Amino acid sequence: MTAVQTALMLTLSTHFALSKSRLSSLVALITGLAQSRTVNLSHLAIHLPGRALHASHYRRLQRFFQFVRLDSDRLAVLVVQMLNLQRPKCLALDRTNWKIGSTDVNILMLAIVTRRFRVPLLWTLLPHQGCSDTGQRIALMRRYLALFDASSISMLVADREFIGAEWMDFLSESNIKFVIRAKIDMTMTLDDGRVWSFQSLLRRKRGRRNPAIGWGHLSGTFAPARHPVNFAAKRLKDNEWLIVVTNRDDPRQALNDYRKRWAI
Repeated sequence: MTAVQTALMLTLSTHFALSKSRLSSLVALITGLAQSRTVNLSHLAIHLPGRALHASHYRRLQRFFQFVRLDSDRLAVLVVQMLNLQRPKCLALDRTNWKIGSTDVNILMLAIVTRRFRVPLLWTLLPHQGCSDTGQRIALMRRYLALFDASSISMLVADREFIGAEWMDFLSESNIKFVIRAKIDMTMTLDDGRVWSFQSLLRRKRGRRNPAIGWGHLSGTFAPARHPVNFAAKRLKDNEWLIVVTNRDDPRQALNDYRKRWAI
């Protein structure tokens, strides 16, 4: 066993109650993923210690995935510690949906955005196709807040799927700063009580260099959001509007901050 594998054994043993054999398999998986750059178990099996046949090592990894369930919340804490990401960080919320045969795999993912890479942190397997709902998003964020303080989030960025008055009220009341892209047909209740769609507000805005900005309460299904938000918008090169809503003070800066989501 190498020095790196020995160090990993010591670190992981303090977080997961695994037998020595299971822990050894986990360490081999981690180091194998880094060295082989593949999730193919046949390639990863060569990193298991011992002189057993390759087929035996391969079956050992299969049994690991069949019987071992790691606590994902503990794993999130471990990842933050090992990668030294305790400082306030940008988080990205996203969702991906694909099929394995006829089975849908739909994952709601919360990831850490760093300068060079994105770190999957917490996730939820959705029991359906398509978009997540407000309750599922709030539940995932509450899992994060049970592990880390709201002050650990410098900003949450998300795409147009993750919009809604109740959802944004939850983020504001949890002291989470956000930058979320909005749909052009959504409506805002302005400070004078008038309700406007973004499309109407932006109808006369044609330039790309000077973003349109504003303030109001995002309209929900039943009532406007309790907490006001700022919004900013600019035209992209394909002539589509990029509209972001934020509870931060500078909506112009929010347009630049939203770029961090594109690297997810």
